[in-house]
Amino acid sequence: MEEGRLAYRVRTAEAADDAALRRGIGTTLAHPDHTGRRESYRGAASRGDILVLERYDRPSHEWHVAGFIECHMRVDDNLSIRDVGTTGEEPQTAVVRYLLDQAFNSFRPTGAQVKIRRDARIWLEIFQSIPGFYLDGEEYRRPHYWTIWQWDRQHAAAAQQPAQPAPRERPTPRAPTPPPRPTAGPVRQNAAMPPRRRRPNGPRPPGARPDRPPRRPDAAR
Repeated sequence: MEEGRLAYRVRTAEAADDAALRRGIGTTLAHPDHTGRRESYRGAASRGDILVLERYDRPSHEWHVAGFIECHMRVDDNLSIRDVGTTGEEPQTAVVRYLLDQAFNSFRPTGAQVKIRRDARIWLEIFQSIPGFYLDGEEYRRPHYWTIWQWDRQHAAAAQQPAQPAPRERPTPRAPTPPPRPTAGPVRQNAAMPPRRRRPNGPRPPGARPDRPPRRPDAAR
């Protein structure tokens, strides 16, 4: 261990750790509202179901409990997470995530399950932020509702993949604009006028204009 650096270790708890766990742990997943405390860790520790996180105190040269996780590996290779705890009045997110990583690295499960009280907001936020956990249902155990969360490798891998960009929509072709309608009113001087047809020069073709009738004789007098 180097000076100036914190030292932590994770080990399997023993039955003799019961007193230190009850004394050091302040909040747990099973008792999130501090209305009750776990009576004993001895049975789970004797079965080897508890991993304890310890912090080394340099002035006293002693190890102190920082957190624990109780989990059991089932015959179907699924990890049942029964309880998690840390020091302090509120759960420490970094400690919980570290303990979960240690448990998953130790047991290598294909899946996992944990039950969280529906009103335990901080605990819910912690597990929601861990890739692979998803809500699978809930149950009622008097006097509280408990949410059931599952974890598997497929959901964990999908959650860690970068989000795919949304496909770009092709612009819709615009309809051609109709030509402007002519407006009523006087013709502008600069407006183009159709050319006037001119009569061609030269003799008038015969029969183009009828001859005048002959004058009467008495009209000449």
